[in-house]
Amino acid sequence: MKRVTRDQLCTSFSAAHAPVLQVQLGESFMMETNDRFATYEGPTSSPEAMEILKTMAGPVYIEGVKPGDTLKIEVLDVTLPLDYGWIGATPGRGPLGARIPAFRKARVQFTPAGVVFNERVTLPLRPMLGRIGVAPQEGSKPSNDRGAFGGSMGNTQITTGATVYLPVFHAGGLLTIGDCHAAMGDGEVTASAVECAVDATFRVTIEERFTVRRPVVATATEVMTTGEGETMEAATHMAVQGMADLLADTLGIDDTEAAMVMACAADVRTGLAGNPPYTMRVVVPKSVLPHLFPATPA
Repeated sequence: MKRVTRDQLCTSFSAAHAPVLQVQLGESFMMETNDRFATYEGPTSSPEAMEILKTMAGPVYIEGVKPGDTLKIEVLDVTLPLDYGWIGATPGRGPLGARIPAFRKARVQFTPAGVVFNERVTLPLRPMLGRIGVAPQEGSKPSNDRGAFGGSMGNTQITTGATVYLPVFHAGGLLTIGDCHAAMGDGEVTASAVECAVDATFRVTIEERFTVRRPVVATATEVMTTGEGETMEAATHMAVQGMADLLADTLGIDDTEAAMVMACAADVRTGLAGNPPYTMRVVVPKSVLPHLFPATPA
């Protein structure tokens, strides 16, 4: 299997980056991410540590992909190559920032039982990809940015078995991933979860049945749209509008009918609440869109 190794890194989503790997449509491949947090010691870290914190794996060029296509990115597997990770807490950052007197970083172990926080607390292992995106339409976007190209969505549901749909702006797409976690709660309220390296396996094809203008994510049971903004209200508005567009475009219903369906079946959930720009997602059961997203067998 082809792979992007842990030393093949970039620090932004950009069409200016030379691809580190080329794959065919439908070909499985692996992307290894690095341990970004090992040298990080808070906001006063060295310039080298701050640069490492920005790093991502990629980009990957997918043969046959062109602007205007919709990428269907299947996350086949997300595994943990190391047996440890890091959790950070920073004063003034996130809703709990006022309760944190000084920066603290904890090293935590991974065991079959979960993430061992201390002798009394073990957290569930829930590996996920915090950042996944393609080259944006214009310019270069920093690794913590987000938008129509994907990016730092902070969606805990982007894990093994999920499918991410992204619009393509440049030939080959230029898939890039990073900011991976062994566990993360919705909101990531201190702007840090269990930071760690992962090995992620993908299969990428072109979605022929529908197109997307912004990210759409499907899991075994749900379909979701995403939004971002300087306030959580603005992020929610964007995600809600995206779901209304998806329902109207694919079900052949009008905006009023889409609003009725969403009022009854759509959940609004938090993505990133630690600091702006915030992210939100709007989620409906797959049963609302069975012609596009059939239920995944248990």
